[in-house]
Amino acid sequence: MSTNEIPRLTFSEVLDVVTPKRVGDYWFIGDSLKPQFRLFGGQVVAQCLLAAYETVEEHLTAHSMHCYFLRAGDANVPIELEVDPIRNGRSFCTRRVVARQKGEAIFNTSISYHVHEEGMSHSLSMPDVISPEEAAALNAERDNNMPRTLLDLFGTERERVTERLPQAQEPVSQSWFRVIGPFEDNVRTQQAALAMISDFSLYSTAFSAFPYERPEKVFIGASLDHAIWFHEVPRMQDWVLYDTYSPWSGGGRGYNRGTLWSRDGKLIASTAQEGLMRIRRDRAS
Repeated sequence: MSTNEIPRLTFSEVLDVVTPKRVGDYWFIGDSLKPQFRLFGGQVVAQCLLAAYETVEEHLTAHSMHCYFLRAGDANVPIELEVDPIRNGRSFCTRRVVARQKGEAIFNTSISYHVHEEGMSHSLSMPDVISPEEAAALNAERDNNMPRTLLDLFGTERERVTERLPQAQEPVSQSWFRVIGPFEDNVRTQQAALAMISDFSLYSTAFSAFPYERPEKVFIGASLDHAIWFHEVPRMQDWVLYDTYSPWSGGGRGYNRGTLWSRDGKLIASTAQEGLMRIRRDRAS
């Protein structure tokens, strides 16, 4: 797939395509944006969240998701989403969602919902980084011919703060993200946008620890699992800082953690992901 074939969409247009259609009490069908060489995991995470939201009361808000990527998905095949109402409580409820294609599970997740409660609060401070406007100017100096990517297809803009070097470096990465254009502004769609964006730069952070300009030529890689904790209701049409780091890799896997911050310094979500980092046997020495 040539990156020149990827259309540049607004996030409202993205939602029009990927929002699952209800076909039963707990059964949904999802479509995919095209073209995709391999189904983007962030799309499926967002679709499962949106489907599960249709089965819970309006006063409940998702506070965590724990996901497993089971098989590679195909963007040309409809996605069947089965929601299991595993628990309904007074303060919390839980939904389990399995995404299937051609009769096989490609993804599953457990999502926990919570009523709004008042309570004690604290937060770490936001990292001190350059603004998205400063990052845009810096990226223009680094490379004026950046290729178009799945970011365009999923209605998202990114401005890198951290430059990826061909030599080994600290496995940390910082980027500003936002979705393109206005869209229906409610907690469900805002969290879906965050869930989608949370899968864009987290997995690759571990590769920065190794001296390879193109890690995909050295490693066989794939996301294995993914977790999100929602702390504040986001506004994803505004710039959000995604700060990621990799504490460890080994055994053919890389472990990554991340935090997402609003521009005014609120910690809006935390993430974690482990991915496959298997060395290619046929790589050039």
